Amino acid sequence: MAMTATRSPAGIRYAFAVARDADVPFQRLLAGTHWTENGVVAAGYRIDQDDEFVMAANLARELGDPLAAGIRVGSQFTVGDLGIWGYALLSSANAGEALAVALAYATLSPTVFNPQSVQIGDVTIVLLRYEHLPVDAREYYAARDLSALPLLLRMSGLATAPLTVEVPFDGEQGERLRAALRPFDVEAGAAQYRFRIPTGALAMRLPTADPITRAACARECERLVHTLESAPTLSATVRSRFAQSPEAMPTIEELAAELHMSTRTLRRQLDYEHTSYRELRNDVAHTLAVELLSVVGLSVNEVARRLGYSDTTAFSHAFRRWTGKPASDFRSGAQYRSESVSTRTRASG
Repeated sequence: MAMTATRSPAGIRYAFAVARDADVPFQRLLAGTHWTENGVVAAGYRIDQDDEFVMAANLARELGDPLAAGIRVGSQFTVGDLGIWGYALLSSANAGEALAVALAYATLSPTVFNPQSVQIGDVTIVLLRYEHLPVDAREYYAARDLSALPLLLRMSGLATAPLTVEVPFDGEQGERLRAALRPFDVEAGAAQYRFRIPTGALAMRLPTADPITRAACARECERLVHTLESAPTLSATVRSRFAQSPEAMPTIEELAAELHMSTRTLRRQLDYEHTSYRELRNDVAHTLAVELLSVVGLSVNEVARRLGYSDTTAFSHAFRRWTGKPASDFRSGAQYRSESVSTRTRASG
């Protein structure tokens, strides 16, 4: 059951939001994967990389325009989605150091391109490679990640640099990317995805430079990269399995059989990781319940059903144990936010 997790949950979360806005049924968005909508939400939008590729191709196909789908998703990335990698960029001494950090720890970024840097004369060129991606999802990811590029460059202190982005898209597609990448210059019809910057611009000092924070972020980035390269823990594997079918989570005996170990061994190894079958099961159910109530806005009865509870009262008791509050409080919060948005929309109209 080992899996290669996607780099960042942000791309999955925003893809779900775009699909929802476009009225694309989640069954079609996730067709060809082993995931359900509930499972993805319960997993914190962290799914297998191969399944993300399938989902991305589905989204592009459903919207009928890979470029538009990628731009819509990529334009939603925020500073908060960059995590410790983003803090490492911000705390760097100058743009050159930030670029070096970005390249060294690229696997921690929310993008999927493989960057390579080379200096030619007084110009630094960063090549963005997508050849490792499935062909049917490549155009979507290129548009998505390029749309996030202005944010990444601002974080690297290059917002005002005379930077040029080269893209293979041309014609009307090139114009759409040009609009998404403002204020940077875009050269369409290029042979590769890359950006060029005068090497002298990399000496620009970042106003947020902090050597102590920079060193701490670098250490954490090193630890995270090592973690990503290591085999997933048993608890992560169990959590992923629960997320696949939260409406029918396997019993501990069924789970042990799937993992080809005895129930006793499963309990012992989870105890070694300072957790348990019950704790992981409750944590997945808790995470999913809060998300479906407060973000998606489902009713308490519907959430109980999606989590496999035949009795809503039993779910309500469980939810109060998890959070200390009744499930209806979270549902009320979702309704309040929805009504507030509607009120603001009518007022702005």
